[in-house]
Amino acid sequence: MTIKKILHAGPTRLILAAVITLSAACQTLPVATPTTPTVPAEPVAPSFPTPLAGTTAGFVAFADAGTGEAVQQQVADTMAAWTNSGHRVDALVTAGDNVYPDGAPSRFAAAIATPYAAIRSADRPLWVALGNHDADSGYGAEQLAYLSLPAMPYAKTITGAQLLFLDANRPDAAQATWLETQLSAPGPALRIVIFHQPAYSCATHGSTALIDSLWVPILEAHRVALVINGHDHYYERFRSSSDVTYVVTGGGGNGLYARNPSCTGTPPSQATATRHHFLGVEIAGSSLRLTTVARTGETLDQVTITR
Repeated sequence: MTIKKILHAGPTRLILAAVITLSAACQTLPVATPTTPTVPAEPVAPSFPTPLAGTTAGFVAFADAGTGEAVQQQVADTMAAWTNSGHRVDALVTAGDNVYPDGAPSRFAAAIATPYAAIRSADRPLWVALGNHDADSGYGAEQLAYLSLPAMPYAKTITGAQLLFLDANRPDAAQATWLETQLSAPGPALRIVIFHQPAYSCATHGSTALIDSLWVPILEAHRVALVINGHDHYYERFRSSSDVTYVVTGGGGNGLYARNPSCTGTPPSQATATRHHFLGVEIAGSSLRLTTVARTGETLDQVTITR
């Protein structure tokens, strides 16, 4: 087992990074100290890792972003810098809460169009899951139509990976059947599942019991490579005994939540940080490299998943 830990002081809090090959056994890493949200200045030059050799596809992922305010724009600007530094980005992927406070169409421009204008294009679409702030007031279908997306659940494919988007605002048996059908069908080795309310979390909202009973057994049985969630505004990565990686990536722009240090009932935690951030996902063959990048450009966590 080869594990590399990086722990250093950031502008106002600890930053934790881990580079772990998932064929190795899990280990719970120290927890970054939660703090109240701050908005330090952007670095002159973000310290991104070198792009993954042999990359055939990639995307950036985030959640809980859609405030239309400065921090969301700074995360988006750092995503643009990631893209411009040579990292492959074929799509922008969100795990929900794309339009605060209530998903109203009058907020689409400020929360969706403007922040990501520098990186979205016809060849680099935005694919979203819907969060509670998108759907609870009845505007979810309008948001999907605005982005030219089908009703949820839906599937998208990039070279080497299939992305499955579920509506966790209404976790039900029908979506469980759809998920089972998708994962049972022939497809790429790397399957990535995206929904808003987390399967596992150690922050304010915590894990979602109905998802854990309806969907997690399917995710585990098929050993999906990666599950991306939001809802809790922080970062944490868990790894199950079946080698499924679950990530909460709720640091896209809204205020941050503290982690509960007494959290129980989750798979072992591999890394966590209370920071605004996004995920850079790079695919090469049957491997997926996930890099968690802070709004200010530092690498918070990195892991390679192989199927």
